[in-house]
Amino acid sequence: MDTTTVLLVVGGIALVIAVAGVAWFVEKKRREALVGLAGANGWTIDERDDRWTTSFEGAPFNIGHNRQARNVMTGRHDGRPFVGFDYVYYTTEWDTDSNGHRRKKEVSHWFSVLGLEIGAQVPRLEVTPEGFFGRAIGKLLNKDIELESEEFNRAFTVSSPDRKFAYDMLHPRLMEYLLTVRDVAWRTSNGWLLTVNNGKHDAHEIMPRVQVLDTILDMVPDYVREQHGIAGTQELR
Repeated sequence: MDTTTVLLVVGGIALVIAVAGVAWFVEKKRREALVGLAGANGWTIDERDDRWTTSFEGAPFNIGHNRQARNVMTGRHDGRPFVGFDYVYYTTEWDTDSNGHRRKKEVSHWFSVLGLEIGAQVPRLEVTPEGFFGRAIGKLLNKDIELESEEFNRAFTVSSPDRKFAYDMLHPRLMEYLLTVRDVAWRTSNGWLLTVNNGKHDAHEIMPRVQVLDTILDMVPDYVREQHGIAGTQELR
């Protein structure tokens, strides 16, 4: 092996070590910020609690293998039970090197999960920011529920097996509010209101998203609460 090759190999190893070191430092600072946020709000934070990986339905849950819930924060927000965690699952994928050899690798898929407990089991309802392609597919499959606000219909995709529940929940005042927070996707799942995003959340991103969930629950009409047994914040304390 000549000197140039040795230098290239050593340089490559050094680069890998440097990248890994930077990633470790960034994750360490993120974890410290999450611990600080939890402490400031009276929440507990556990490095890992995989019980939460089976608590909810729909993607990204129940996909892949080696599912984990990391940096799990639990406590209360505005009187409601709160949970937030990094969710990861793994898939086995194959690629081919320059010599045509197939190699197996484990690929991680990370998500941010934040939720507030509703206080009752309610029908599934999912509201996601709309794209032209998603809207076209929704219309084609008859899964995109149309509401009375055309601006809202252009901004969001709404799906639910219970159309009446969707109409009751998404009243004009709530639609008007949601149009001010168009980047937040949310859903009901197993008695919780969730927002799930790709990637890991930073500490400063958590409270604004949780506040959106809290506002949605505050705006549930009284007749919907009575119909579905949804608890108020005082009942959840």
